[in-house]
Amino acid sequence: MRAFCGRLLGLPVLGVSVLLSWAGAAHADDRPFVFAYTTDIEAQGEKEVEQHLTWASGHSKEAYQSLQSRSELEYGFTDNFQGSLYLNYDWSRTRPHFPLEPASTTSLPGLSAEFIYRLMHPDFDPFGFAIYVEPSIGNGSRSFEVKALLQKNFLNDDLRLVLNINAENSWEKNALGQYDKSSALEFFTGASYSVTPEWSLGAELDNERGYDGLILGGSPTYVENAYYAGPTVQYLGHPWRVIMGVQAQLPWASDPTHTPGAIDNGYLAGAERFRLRLRLARDF
Repeated sequence: MRAFCGRLLGLPVLGVSVLLSWAGAAHADDRPFVFAYTTDIEAQGEKEVEQHLTWASGHSKEAYQSLQSRSELEYGFTDNFQGSLYLNYDWSRTRPHFPLEPASTTSLPGLSAEFIYRLMHPDFDPFGFAIYVEPSIGNGSRSFEVKALLQKNFLNDDLRLVLNINAENSWEKNALGQYDKSSALEFFTGASYSVTPEWSLGAELDNERGYDGLILGGSPTYVENAYYAGPTVQYLGHPWRVIMGVQAQLPWASDPTHTPGAIDNGYLAGAERFRLRLRLARDF
């Protein structure tokens, strides 16, 4: 276990080391959120390296911990089209509160590609609008996401409001070697205000809805609904950006299937109660 944790912690350290290896002037795209995306993307020829680290905790009736590391390289193919490549590493451990039941651990490395095409610019059009596509492949898992990204700026761009609508299909290999199909429909909202040129403060509110079956091109069954909210803070010190945010699940969850035990005092029992994300980015 100690050796495994060392390897896990080595992933973000490696990502940070890659970041530190670059030198020279930079221009940040200034995304002040940890879960929501803006329509501000890299200009043509600009590049960015970024390291994500996410910790989540808390299931009802069991001890749950997870860590997610994502090391990313972004590139602006044009002023309105950006591509990215991610190296992902997800680790989770679940231990039931019953002493005779064993703990389960999962470890899933994988790759993701991300493409954002901006159709409307928030500075020149009534609002910003972009389409986001992300295919992913991992150890026994596959996923495909499509997002609609919307952004509106106020107060000379000091106040930014965003809305992301995300549809995702997922395939997970089970013990029989077959793929279980599930999906999600998610709404990510955020507001951020630039207090100074270096510091931004904001908040995010997310609604995440789960389905059995595929929502993109299928006939899914609506099974769960959860809400999360929390603050974000960004420090922008060219050429570096540091963004941190924390969210807690709100007691507004629902279970359309009315499965016993799925809801615990208003919380979705099988979903994390808390999550924290750190993003470290450098443009060059």
